Amino acid sequence: MTPNENKVVKTNPDKKSLKELTFSVVGDDGVKLNITALDKYWAPRSIFSNYTGLVVSGGHFKEGAALDEWKHEAETFKIDMEFLLSLSQHEFWSYLLYQQSALGAIVSFLQKATPFYINVFTELPATEVQELYEYILNLILRIICRVLSPKESNESWIKKEDLKMLIYENYLVSIPMLFDLLVAVGNGTQENIDLLKKIFDTLLLLQPNYKKDLQHALTYFRVAFRSIHTQTENEGFEGAGGGLPDESCETPFDDVVLYALDCAFTLSVLLDVCPVAKEICLEIKLPQAIANFYDNTLPFLYKNIYVINEQAKSLLWINHARIQLLKSFRNIAYSHVERVLAKPEAGLLASEEFIGLMTECLSEQTFVVDYERHYPMSMDMDILKQACPDLDSFKADFVVDGYRRECASAAVDHINNNDLKQEIYNESPSPTLPTPVETTNNTPNENSNPTEASAANRDLELEVTVVLDCLPHLGTGFVRRILSRYNNAEEAISAVLENNLPPDLAEADQTEVYIPPDPQDALYKETGVKHFNVFDGDKYDIMTQDNPQCIIKQGKGMPNAPKNAAQLLDDKRDLAAIRHRYQEYSLVTEGGGDDETEDQEYNDEYDDSYEALLESETRVVKSKDMKQVLANVADESEDDENESDEEDTSQKENRKNMNFCENPEDVRARYEARRQAKWYKKGVPTPTPQNFDVVGKQKGQGQEKDVLRNRQKKEANKSSRANHNRKAGAAFKRSKGML
Repeated sequence: MTPNENKVVKTNPDKKSLKELTFSVVGDDGVKLNITALDKYWAPRSIFSNYTGLVVSGGHFKEGAALDEWKHEAETFKIDMEFLLSLSQHEFWSYLLYQQSALGAIVSFLQKATPFYINVFTELPATEVQELYEYILNLILRIICRVLSPKESNESWIKKEDLKMLIYENYLVSIPMLFDLLVAVGNGTQENIDLLKKIFDTLLLLQPNYKKDLQHALTYFRVAFRSIHTQTENEGFEGAGGGLPDESCETPFDDVVLYALDCAFTLSVLLDVCPVAKEICLEIKLPQAIANFYDNTLPFLYKNIYVINEQAKSLLWINHARIQLLKSFRNIAYSHVERVLAKPEAGLLASEEFIGLMTECLSEQTFVVDYERHYPMSMDMDILKQACPDLDSFKADFVVDGYRRECASAAVDHINNNDLKQEIYNESPSPTLPTPVETTNNTPNENSNPTEASAANRDLELEVTVVLDCLPHLGTGFVRRILSRYNNAEEAISAVLENNLPPDLAEADQTEVYIPPDPQDALYKETGVKHFNVFDGDKYDIMTQDNPQCIIKQGKGMPNAPKNAAQLLDDKRDLAAIRHRYQEYSLVTEGGGDDETEDQEYNDEYDDSYEALLESETRVVKSKDMKQVLANVADESEDDENESDEEDTSQKENRKNMNFCENPEDVRARYEARRQAKWYKKGVPTPTPQNFDVVGKQKGQGQEKDVLRNRQKKEANKSSRANHNRKAGAAFKRSKGML
């Protein structure tokens, strides 16, 4: 009973949702309080008993004193679960949210529940024990269904938005709990399947985030398969296969087999009750992992157990795991066929996906043999061909022939094997595997006609040539048909000349041409890979020739190509190829000793490339030295006009002693002097140099207007010059030859 139950007013006249509902409570001191419906106040009990498993780790029921102890604990656990179900809605939810021991008790039962396939291991316990366990299982199922029910009555209900948040955020129901529930309930009856299907559908519809959790859980099966394979490979080591969990276990691998069996049954039941899981399995490629595990791990595990104990019960457990894995693979793969039947417009795509999946698993021989015995591939292909007329029949026949061939080959090996103890899976599982139909070693491509068989040993191409040499008007196809009826070319020629051909050949077209079979088709039947290239078989085809007449590029670059940039730059072969072109320019005759020729030659002691630059950017010479410079220039100009040949000779000798590159300042000064002399002769006044002073006087002494104006101009135009225009200036210098 809840505290102060006689002082609580439990009414909901406004029919509010559980999360919005509050109750009025009168305390011992007479003070009236309002407490929300979801509060720890309604869950005063903090201790709930956990469930103890009825089955020991070895897969056997408890006996004797251990069984009596289990009965006592089970009775206590049953009372606790009945207490939870008897509570009102707000009390029930308060216990689940605020008392971890209540939810822990439910989880303990799911984790230690008796598997529904326990009859595979041992005999069932006494009737009273079995009834007690089934009653407790029924209570747990009712609790889970109550958690997923948003409405119990008109006054006891909860919004679906609040319900999905409470369940998901507080882990009241999780995917691991549902997996444990699958093993506890099972798919033994249609009633159980319907119940589990309703639970999964309700949960996925209520909270879509469970679909992501389900995808992570299904991905874990791949990890489980690898773990089982690793433990199986540890034979000979202490504790291999998980060790001996119980004295009744016969081999160290029994625990591994139980783990594999639990994974197989869990996956099988899940695919029966949750259609969404099939789509997820196809996305994560779980069918390929099942086929690989079936073909590699299970036979190896069977061998290890068989070497230790030929009569071990775990061998039978492996066979049950095989059946469940085959069933799981069938449920996933057949979903493609179901989609074709449900949506004919998407039939071609689904059919190709089904054929692709079965083709990928064709390399797993053991899996292919057992799958073909249980679920013949020809039946599925007939359904797909009827539902999808556009299906590629060549691909479909290839898959069907592959599965049939593997099954027939396994049947022949089984018959020819004298030592049956060395064969894997020599005991038929329950249900037993059907016996294969084909027990001969003949393949579908073999020819049963003795005449054609003898013709296969003959050189038909040579005989066709012999016949055509005598009868060139006949076609190659008609000649081959004749040779198939006679033992040699001579008999065929005699029959044609004597008009003694069979009636069907006498009426046949004698110009029939023989079209040889495409070798690509035979390669496609063997490997399942086909090329659709018009250049297949030519001299450049690397698929059919060992030494094609082309360059096969491997890795980076072409053969004999430079390996790096340095080697590429050192290659001077292109320059050597055009060297003779430039050698022709050296044949041009230079000028002789004539005066006219010397005047026409280029005078490299004067370069006028600086004139434009000097015109625009030469600084003005200071006015103080200008008069003296002009006088000197005037004298020099008069002396230049009256210079003699001796002075020219002396100047030439002086120029030879000059530096390789003249100082640009001297060039600019000389050019400026000549320009000023020209203005002086013409009577043009010398331009007054502008004042660009921006420094001015010291701080505090005042500045002139020109200084302030220069500062403002510099500030406004500084972005177009100085450091902001270095690239343009450098480009201009290069264009004028100043390297």
